[in-house]
Amino acid sequence: MARDNEGPWFRTAKNTWYITQSGRSVSLGVRGSANSKEANAAWHNLMANGKPERVASATDSADAPSALTMRELVDLFLTDISTRLKPLTVGQYRIDLEQFLTRFENSPANRVATVEVSRWLHGMKVGDTTKSIRLRSVSACFGWAVKSGFIADNPTKRVPKPRNRSRGQEAVVSPEVHAKLMAKASPAFQQVLAVLHGTGCRPGEACAITAGNFDPANGLIRLEIHKSDRHGKPRLIFVPTDVATLLGRLAGEYPDGALLRTTLGNPWTGRSITEYMQKLKKAAGVKAMAYGYRHTFATDALVKGLPDAQVAALLGHSSTTMLHKHYSHLTSQVGVLRSASAMVRPGTAPESPQK
Repeated sequence: MARDNEGPWFRTAKNTWYITQSGRSVSLGVRGSANSKEANAAWHNLMANGKPERVASATDSADAPSALTMRELVDLFLTDISTRLKPLTVGQYRIDLEQFLTRFENSPANRVATVEVSRWLHGMKVGDTTKSIRLRSVSACFGWAVKSGFIADNPTKRVPKPRNRSRGQEAVVSPEVHAKLMAKASPAFQQVLAVLHGTGCRPGEACAITAGNFDPANGLIRLEIHKSDRHGKPRLIFVPTDVATLLGRLAGEYPDGALLRTTLGNPWTGRSITEYMQKLKKAAGVKAMAYGYRHTFATDALVKGLPDAQVAALLGHSSTTMLHKHYSHLTSQVGVLRSASAMVRPGTAPESPQK
């Protein structure tokens, strides 16, 4: 295999020319072992302009593929983002794009039509929020392909977008529902629910708790790698006394690695928590999701009068933007508004008129 900047090389299994750039393989979009001249031209253009423009080959024919297949394009996209994004983020892209490939795996990437994408999207038997997330992943892949010069247009730009509404209000886990879930959960999953309920952290953050990042003296968890670490600040998760006691005991059992583990001793993951929760809510006869505990924590904090900025900080947000987006339903709670109004203009409310 060629090293960086040694020029194009041919991968027989893909029938495509590549170069090695920063230790990874980058497709030049030129197919056919006989097209070395076109591969060199695409390489030179990539070095000069950042785009491996496809040069027509004398050996091209109407029967030869004119572009990468969707499978090849997705593989290139995932390889590229894996060098820049977090493993969990790349994993989510992979899951969503695999769904897309069930329909378009062998389709030429430059021939996927908007109407076909729309038909695939709106034909899935999932909620609008899930559809919206999957569409964003597919759109990111096509957008990257356009910028990289593999295709000329992003067909998802004209797909009617599903309504992606906040589930903040409907996802709240009531005390009654929490009690039912705890009653049916295994001891190992009860620990997960206790952490989610007590801290409002994301399920993925709960999975990342170790003895090393848990500070029992100050009752907090310090995560250096987290969803918002692009801002350069650690994620601080404050834990109540009962959760601190639980984590302290687990830290004694597991000095290395994750503290929250399944009955078999394997670390919980975001996916395994979701899958277990699906079974648990059926067994308990309730509607709930693991992320609902985060919504519940935020809702309880706002109803109790904590300032928006403090609630945002407890949730690990850098601003109150996400808070207002997902919890605007609280403005409909009369009690909260009445208390807020009284703080601005204290006084005696007028008596109701006599009937």
